[in-house]
Amino acid sequence: MEGKLEDLEEAFAHFSEARHCNCIQEPFSLADLHPPYDFDAYSKPFFPVAEKLERLAVEAETAGDTEKACQLFLRAACVYRTARQPSPQSPLQKIAWDRSKLAFFKGSKYLENPLTEHLIPHVHAKPGTKEMYTAIPVTVRLPTHTQPQKFPTVLQIYGLDAYRIEHTMPSSHHIAHNWASIAVEIPGTGDCPADPHDPTSPDRLWSSVLEWVHRQDWVDSKRVVAWGVSAGGYYAMRIAHTHKGMLTGVVAQGGGCHHMFDPEWLEIASQMEYPFDIAQVLALKFGYPNVEDMKLDARKRFSLLENGILDKPSCRLLLINGMLDELFPIEDCMLPLQHGSVKDARFFQGLKHMGEPVARKYILEWVAELFASQPPPPPALCL
Repeated sequence: MEGKLEDLEEAFAHFSEARHCNCIQEPFSLADLHPPYDFDAYSKPFFPVAEKLERLAVEAETAGDTEKACQLFLRAACVYRTARQPSPQSPLQKIAWDRSKLAFFKGSKYLENPLTEHLIPHVHAKPGTKEMYTAIPVTVRLPTHTQPQKFPTVLQIYGLDAYRIEHTMPSSHHIAHNWASIAVEIPGTGDCPADPHDPTSPDRLWSSVLEWVHRQDWVDSKRVVAWGVSAGGYYAMRIAHTHKGMLTGVVAQGGGCHHMFDPEWLEIASQMEYPFDIAQVLALKFGYPNVEDMKLDARKRFSLLENGILDKPSCRLLLINGMLDELFPIEDCMLPLQHGSVKDARFFQGLKHMGEPVARKYILEWVAELFASQPPPPPALCL
């Protein structure tokens, strides 16, 4: 939402020049953009663009033009975000990830409805593991309000390559409906402290997050929806069953649950819609050293069908996706309909992963209707 095409064109011009001439001063090969990737070589051209935007942002901030500073910091964050795609693997990409967070929150504080970072103590961390004594970072945005009140709340569960600082546009939709908005990352991505290789770690993660959510005085605890996107849809399907008593409903947009772990799918998935090697990125995200190890073990370890999650009762669950999804098999969105509680579903012919740009409209309507079906909280007392 905050990115500008000209910023990215400036960075990608580096790759275009490499394709058409030999005038690049620093060593660069187009082979770096194919597996096995040299992610430092990929990310390096984005840094001068982002650094220039940061300098301009500081100048605007010093001059008192906070609106311009906001735009420039967020643009810089977007450029750094592109540099660390699909996940921060190389040294330069890790720097880009850290810088994107700094730039984002420097800019987002100047928005009319700021996006702010909160650190949730991981009180349900597994004893004796690296989860202990960690915090779960989330990004929060509240609607405009002049007096204390409780808001229906959307917990946006992000995916494989989208993290909590990419929440400007989704949260804008939420606050436009007078909903509070919270962004959280999944195990193996961003700064999430949950063990990516432990299939039960998300249950501990969501217990810590949802207990914190329900304690906030701005949250209407009877109207809380989790909305998982892309790989976050896998965790949305799981949380709908494991934490059904803490949620009014759940949206799983474009997620997988069983066949996404099939060796046959992992063999071909990287040749389709995803711009990088998705099997490699998934392997790293789920805590495997390589794709071959993931093929041998992942379905038995992580499948929501094989571990019995799908046969348990769930809260209201909307499964929504494009029929031509090439990141995760569409059959994975249909499989939960054959197990456990009755679900809602909407699949779009001719559309790919997550069913966009059409799906969001239907999701917002579904969430609004679900919230409207719940009694509103009593008005807050102003003392």
